[in-house]
Amino acid sequence: MRRERAFKVKFAGEAADDHGGPYREVFTVLASELHREDVLPLLLLCPNGQHNQGSNRDRFLLNPGSSSAEQLAFFEFLGMVLGFALLQKETVVTLSLCSVVWKQLVHEPLDVQDLAGFDEMMAQSLAKLEDIHLEGVGPDDFGELIFESFTTMLSHGVEAPVCEGGADIEVTFENRRRYCELVRRVRLEEGRLQAQVVLKGINAMVPASLLPLFTHREIELMVCGAPDIDVAVLRQHTRYGVTVDPMAPHIQILWQVLEQFTSQQRTLFLSFIWSRTRLPATEEDWSGQCMKLHTLECSDPDGHLPVSHTCFFSMEWPRYSSVDVAKGKLLYAITNCTDIDADHTAEGRANMAMSAEEEL
Repeated sequence: MRRERAFKVKFAGEAADDHGGPYREVFTVLASELHREDVLPLLLLCPNGQHNQGSNRDRFLLNPGSSSAEQLAFFEFLGMVLGFALLQKETVVTLSLCSVVWKQLVHEPLDVQDLAGFDEMMAQSLAKLEDIHLEGVGPDDFGELIFESFTTMLSHGVEAPVCEGGADIEVTFENRRRYCELVRRVRLEEGRLQAQVVLKGINAMVPASLLPLFTHREIELMVCGAPDIDVAVLRQHTRYGVTVDPMAPHIQILWQVLEQFTSQQRTLFLSFIWSRTRLPATEEDWSGQCMKLHTLECSDPDGHLPVSHTCFFSMEWPRYSSVDVAKGKLLYAITNCTDIDADHTAEGRANMAMSAEEEL
């Protein structure tokens, strides 16, 4: 059974009372920082992203070079964080990971498509080498074209042997297929140690033996939520304040603006209103939650920005006069107004007075 929150959040120096918004914000910020190699060396942009070639250029791998005791402890904690997401309906950790990582976690077989999914150049090079005879290259001239040993370059830029003594074994026309097979195996095993440690962390929260009951895509959805913000789905899970007419012009303007937004802008909108970057993966995960829209009554609507309440997944929306005006105001708000608003409660005031150094 999936559970609720694991802890309560207090942001030192911010008057936020945690009714869910600050809690979700922790996971949103954590996921964002995990994608920054200069902050945490746990994830590595895949070679497709490094070389701007192939698919999944924005996806990451578990960094095979991060193997110190401290770094492995971080990977175990990462597994615990993923465990939170598996247990809690409202918790998503929006990690952009390659299929090879999710498959390692659920013990699915890996294949050449997974290699192409993070290193297209390598996958193509190996395929061409295997079929080099189709280009008229034979044993006599192979050595004049190919100067390789039984080693390969890993995703973090380290050259590694693909078999014992590989650096001293020359690739020949006769052994080229064996070389390609070994390279694929080694490349697909990258990050296996780190994945095992992540599984250890997951197992501290939920039995890791249950993961193979799901496909890698299902586990990714459970952890990360739906990758794009489907406006129709969001609209289906929207409720309106008692004085708000769903067909009112300013409400229809909001839906037009969201339809015009790019995928990234819709993600920013969801973060602005709910401190999440993805929608729940399934109807069950919505668990009765819905976006709530209220009208922000003011004398000059075009001069006001919308106001969000992330704890309650709600927004006060002015009666904007046009789609263009509304789009400009909402874009400014989701881009520049990302701090959590003050909660005028006793706990909110106490958190505002708390220093960052104070023990919680």
